[in-house]
Amino acid sequence: MVQKLHTDCCRLTFSLAAPERLSPLQALKRALENTETEKVAEVILQSIPYSGFPAAVEALGWLRDLAPDSTMEAREDQSRNVFEEVYGGASEKVADQLQRRHPDLKEWILGFAYETVMGSGPLSSVELEILAVSSLLAQSRMTPFHSHLRGALRCGATRDDLNELLENLEDIAHPESLSKARELLRNETGSS
Repeated sequence: MVQKLHTDCCRLTFSLAAPERLSPLQALKRALENTETEKVAEVILQSIPYSGFPAAVEALGWLRDLAPDSTMEAREDQSRNVFEEVYGGASEKVADQLQRRHPDLKEWILGFAYETVMGSGPLSSVELEILAVSSLLAQSRMTPFHSHLRGALRCGATRDDLNELLENLEDIAHPESLSKARELLRNETGSS
């Protein structure tokens, strides 16, 4: 998978969005088997815009219990414009759509999700988008899934990377959502 983002991290972010389909505690334990504690903590933090604070608070508590000697430090601000990286030439259109839906939505999403959470963290934009795709598939939110699928491709994920991701989530994803995800990927990449 792209940029050393282990499959177990994708399953962890999936579980935080859909705990009824995969136990977040079990997914966390599995992620810790193959990924350093600090990166797992970052994956949990990156889940907040998709799964909310309660899931992150709970998962970070378990992480602290499972790795009590780990030294997690405050993140250094990377200050990059992830929104522009993800949406490219459509950034203004997407921001306008958010503004039309509710006057506060644009600022909250751009300011909090993209600047505070994503733009200040160490994960690459393609890694962030892979996690977004995992989380949105878990929730069967196919409209934002489609946007982030495009974003993943725009940020450097390949059709093969995304096919591999979908295969690795096949046992836990809702079958109808998985089928739609595969259709969207085929349409975006022009593959059969």
